Amino acid sequence: MGDLDKKVGVVMGAGPGIGRATALALANAGADVVIAARNLERLEALADELTDQTGQLIIPLEADLGDLASCKTLIAETEERFGRLDVLVNVATGGGSNAPIIDADWDGWRKAFELNVIGNLELSRLAAKIMMQHGGGSIIQIGTFGTHSQPVRQGSYTSTKEALLSASQTLAKELGPNNIRVNVVTPGYTTGPNLDHLFASVAERTGESVEEVSRRLAKTAALRSHVDPEDIAAAVLFFAGPGGARITGVELPVTAGQR
Repeated sequence: MGDLDKKVGVVMGAGPGIGRATALALANAGADVVIAARNLERLEALADELTDQTGQLIIPLEADLGDLASCKTLIAETEERFGRLDVLVNVATGGGSNAPIIDADWDGWRKAFELNVIGNLELSRLAAKIMMQHGGGSIIQIGTFGTHSQPVRQGSYTSTKEALLSASQTLAKELGPNNIRVNVVTPGYTTGPNLDHLFASVAERTGESVEEVSRRLAKTAALRSHVDPEDIAAAVLFFAGPGGARITGVELPVTAGQR
């Protein structure tokens, strides 16, 4: 019996990387887990894999963070199937346009805001209404190190994620009296396909090898390393479980000391 025995979790954005690692961590701690994303076929394969590994009930549900009706259906189906919801983890995100602000595509900015702020907050408030009926719960948002480093050409992404951080800290105050905790886990350079793509693009621009780019960026972190999806999942599990029972409104950087 784990820390989350008889609990129910939802992982929105349960693709490879952080989403998969988070769903696995919750299930290993004893929770039944709804995994949600837009690609149902991939979700069904992941559900089978995680069920085999953990023995927990893993339910794949197709959902689109940019569609408020889809968000409502996801939370409603979770309640219908399980009768409760104890942990919500919002991993899904959208980057908007990759351009300097002077050349901004405002449609891209609006889309980023709809995904990173409104979509996440819609799921959060719908989940909170169920948590209120069962003595509380934990909502964990996944942030980005970009809100601290402010990389160029990423203004639509980082500013909307900063808005989510601020809104989540406000939500933590509002939901605290109902014993619902809201926290943010902020990853650093996290291993996986997205980081590989970043290293490849940097290497193409600088003439370095991908391995050289990886080593150079790792040296900018205090621990001289990148982080793995499992590191992020461990932080999520801490906030979801009894160890985080008196912690809310916190941003926890899991960055290997990247600043």
